[in-house]
Amino acid sequence: MATPVAGPARWLLLLLASAAGLALGAQALHAGRDDPTDVRGRAAVADAGTQQPGANGLLGHGTGPTADPAPDRVGRSSAAIEGQAAGAATPDGGLPARLEIPALGVDMVVRPAGVTATGAMELPADPAVIGWYRYGPAPETPGSAVLAGHVDSRRYGVGPLARLSAITAGERIRVVLGSGSRRPYRVDSIERFDRQALPDEVFARTGPERLRIVTCTGPYLEDAGGYLQNLVITALPDLVRSGR
Repeated sequence: MATPVAGPARWLLLLLASAAGLALGAQALHAGRDDPTDVRGRAAVADAGTQQPGANGLLGHGTGPTADPAPDRVGRSSAAIEGQAAGAATPDGGLPARLEIPALGVDMVVRPAGVTATGAMELPADPAVIGWYRYGPAPETPGSAVLAGHVDSRRYGVGPLARLSAITAGERIRVVLGSGSRRPYRVDSIERFDRQALPDEVFARTGPERLRIVTCTGPYLEDAGGYLQNLVITALPDLVRSGR
């Protein structure tokens, strides 16, 4: 059984695809937002050598060869995975339970996501559910609370994250905690990274509190192994709304 990451994640790989013949669904770049920014680091968001279907064009068309992913994961391709879950010391009432993005009509169940025997993060197969990297920070704690999920699948269809490329800076995001309280955030940055260049800092365990939402994006090229980019939304606590 795999053990969790202890330090800042390096060589992390967002595997939004599955075994041969299985794949994810479609997401296209939002018009006017196709320039990756701040591309650096050595981690990646990509397929695991399998197909990650998608459709170039409007979101939700689902014209690519979608299929139910099994398993799909975010993980590391190098370095030992060790230590204890960062979220283990957080009471259940402080763990994320739902993700809400009102401007996009997004309301998703959040489930803790562990790691596989290969050190990869298991993501929920249903794209209506988003995974919280439970070996990293939780909301309301220092560092990056990472939520990652699929765009769609053949079994379940198009998921809410297909709308994520339409988000704009300043938009509100809420994480509903197990206690029922809502932790408010505002979008600070919207970045697209080559799937081989996801920065380690996305999974930072120290520094100011941040919320990161990660999914695949960009053109889908089957011959190239799937999506070419990853979309990373970084949101900071909305201290005015939180009363702090």
